Amino acid sequence: MQTSDILLSALGGLVRIRFDFSEHSLDESRLNALAAPWVDALEPPLTSGDAEPSAVEVPWMFPDEEGLTASIAELSTHATLAAIEGRRGELLMLHAAGIADESGQVVAFIGPSGRGKTTLSHTLGQEYGYVTDETVGIEMDGEVHPYRKPLSVIRSGETYKEQIAPSVLGLKELPSGRLRLGGLCLVERRSDLQGPATVTNLGLCEALAGIVPEASYLAELERPLQSIARLVDSCGTIRQVTYREAADVLALVPQLLAVTEPAPWEAVLPAESVQGARHPYVLEVFRPAEVLDAVEADGLTAVLDGNRVVHVLDGVGPVVWRSLVSGRDFAGVLEDVERAFGAPPEQELEAALTAVMESLAAAGVFRRVPMEV
Repeated sequence: MQTSDILLSALGGLVRIRFDFSEHSLDESRLNALAAPWVDALEPPLTSGDAEPSAVEVPWMFPDEEGLTASIAELSTHATLAAIEGRRGELLMLHAAGIADESGQVVAFIGPSGRGKTTLSHTLGQEYGYVTDETVGIEMDGEVHPYRKPLSVIRSGETYKEQIAPSVLGLKELPSGRLRLGGLCLVERRSDLQGPATVTNLGLCEALAGIVPEASYLAELERPLQSIARLVDSCGTIRQVTYREAADVLALVPQLLAVTEPAPWEAVLPAESVQGARHPYVLEVFRPAEVLDAVEADGLTAVLDGNRVVHVLDGVGPVVWRSLVSGRDFAGVLEDVERAFGAPPEQELEAALTAVMESLAAAGVFRRVPMEV
């Protein structure tokens, strides 16, 4: 390991920043400027005789003075991408801010860029342990791995965000011992919100529609929707917090950490050999598309397709999906739908069901397979 390397602890793994001095020679002041934002994520230095630890390596061109500001900002992005890459297929990694209470229970505030996650981290981290402002990494048993990266702060008139170590901003240290997932919370920041911040309990399938787009390498986990559902079984119902100012969320953290029993769920995956349901009007068969996972809860079904898009089926959709993936033919699906909903008042049930199945096929949930004549 080079003495100029920066070794980071990130998401339960290590990231090594290895500088290339082929264009610009080592300058201690610039090296310190590059390392300073990472002071709270540094891996303790090796003792004499220790072998060099395995780490994801980020080769980085050492900058001159003119390129220093850009290099500091861009290094944060590349280090984060390397950390995520290093744990792909091992953790549920959510685009989220995270804070921990004194017992090590973590709330993950999930949302896309622009939802105020860094501001939430800055504000809530004054009272709770700062886990991350970018990516929360969760083991399948609920253990959370911190990533105490610098906060990326927008400065008026500046091209690049300033990278500031959490300790410099006065954010709290983490409690000793393991961190555990205490709550999953989707964030909705609204500048036009009148009144206090609110917390809403979400059904599993509804919440999955918001979580899946914010998960890195989700498809590389085994049965990813079921993995999330099992975590919800232990940490409680997924919430959504709607707020205007980050300070308004502070008083809600105890509520977000309080466990609310989630609704039961069930996996609804295609049987090994599904013959499909013959289209009543053309020489085609409806079959389930190739899917990564599917779960049913609260009368809804979430289907994660092969393109990593989650579809939430409502109304008659969950019955049609369950019936088809269990191996029922068209007549059997028709029977299941009529048992659950009755016949439509102004349309033949066969025609109505066909329209539903064609719609699901257009969405990519079913396939229309030509029949051999």
